[in-house]
Amino acid sequence: MAVRAVVLLAVLAVCAGIDNGVGWLPPMGWSTWNTFRFNISTTLIMQSADFMAKSALKTAGYEYILIDDGWPACAQGGGLEKCQEPAPRDADGRIPIDQSKFPGGFKPLTDYVHSLGLKIGIYTAVSARTCGGYSGSLGHERVDAQSFADWGFDFVKHDTCNTDCPIHNGCIQNSTALMQASLNATGRPIVYYIDSGNPTSPQRTFNPHQHSVVSQEALQKLATSSQELVWVWAKNTAHMFKSWFDSFDAWESMLTNSHNQIRVAEYQSCGRFNMPDMLTIGQGAQSLAEYRAQMAIWVVLGAPLIIGCDIRTIQNDTLALLTNREALAINQDPDCIQGSLARAPDATEVWTKPLHDGSFAVALLNKGKTEAIATLQIGPEINGGDFFPATIQAAHIRDVFSGKDLGVHYGEFNLLVGAHDAALLRVTPVASREL
Repeated sequence: MAVRAVVLLAVLAVCAGIDNGVGWLPPMGWSTWNTFRFNISTTLIMQSADFMAKSALKTAGYEYILIDDGWPACAQGGGLEKCQEPAPRDADGRIPIDQSKFPGGFKPLTDYVHSLGLKIGIYTAVSARTCGGYSGSLGHERVDAQSFADWGFDFVKHDTCNTDCPIHNGCIQNSTALMQASLNATGRPIVYYIDSGNPTSPQRTFNPHQHSVVSQEALQKLATSSQELVWVWAKNTAHMFKSWFDSFDAWESMLTNSHNQIRVAEYQSCGRFNMPDMLTIGQGAQSLAEYRAQMAIWVVLGAPLIIGCDIRTIQNDTLALLTNREALAINQDPDCIQGSLARAPDATEVWTKPLHDGSFAVALLNKGKTEAIATLQIGPEINGGDFFPATIQAAHIRDVFSGKDLGVHYGEFNLLVGAHDAALLRVTPVASREL
C-alpha cells in the first residue's frame, strides 16, 4: 500500500506540474540523430547553433538544439558506434560525459547556445542502457534530472529502448512519471519528451493476447489494454510523446508515421503533443515534392517540428520550405488541435485542421506515382463535406506554399497535385457565394 501511495503522489505531482511554462506550442528545433547518430561533438553542436542563430530558422521560431544518443562515456566500444559497456557513474552517481566528444563537459556548451538566444536539449533512456548501449536513467531518474538541470539543458528526450523496463508492470509509466516530477523539482523549465516508439505502442493489429508475437521487446512493451497506450498514460506526464517507430528518409516511412497519428487526434492539446517523429526534410534521399508533402502533413497535424538534416549545409529551397511563414502559423496555431484524415479516395488524401480564427488548414496529399486531381469537398450537400460536422456553404481558399489566393469556391474544389506531393491550403468560410 505504501509503494502504491508513493507512486500515486508522484503521478499527482506530475499532473500538477506538467504545465511548467514551456512546451505550450509545438516545439521547433534540430536534432543530431537522423544525420549524425553517435558522431556528435561540441564542434558539431556549436556550428549548428551558429547557423540556426544567424539564419532564417531562428527568425521563423526554431530554437532547440537537441543532442541525442551517444554523449555518455563508454568503457568499451562507443565512439561512432554503439557502446558495448558503459563507463561507471561517478562518485555522485552522475553519468560521465564522453570527454573526447565534449571536452570540458556540457555547461560551457549550454552557456554558448544560450548566448545565441537558443535552447538546448539532452537524451536519456527509461532503461539502464540507451538504444546505443550507453548509460540510461533507470533507477537514477532523480540524479539524472538534477544533472540535466545543472548542466543547463532546456529539453529532455526520454527513450524507451530495451526490455528491462516493461509497460505491463508499470515500470515505464512510473519511471517517466518520476523523471518528470524530478525535472520539475529542479525548478528549471524543461520540455519533456517521451520517445515511446520503441515500441510501447506501435502495432498495426491490436493484439491484446499477443498471439504469434515472438519479439521480446514487443512482448514487454506492446499495449494489451487501452491504459497501456502511450497517448493515454503519457497525456499528463510529457509535453510530447511518440506513437510510432522512428522515421526514415523514405516516402513510405513518412506515410506510415503520419497514418499512425490518425487514431490519436483527441489526445493532443496545448502542451501535450503527439509526435510522428522528426522531419527528414533535406536529408537527401527524397525529392523536394516529397519533402513538401511531409511538411504539409506535419503542419496540419500540429506536430513538433524537429529538423533532422545537417542544417549547416541546408539548401535554399529546403530552408524556404521549413521557414514558410504561413505554414508555421498553422503549425503553431494557439488551439493546438491535431489535424484529421477526413477522406482518402484513391491515391489522394484530404487532411483537415480547425484553426483558432475559424478557418481550416487543409493538406491535399497525392500518394500516387503520377500527378492527380485532389478534390476538397466543401459543401454539406456532398456527403456532409470534408469539414463535417461543420456546415460550410462557400470558402475562400489560399495556397499556403505559393502564397496565392485561389478565390471563393462552393461545392467541390479540385486541384492538380504532383506525384508524391501535397498542397497546403488555408480555407476560410464565407457568408455567401461569391462565384
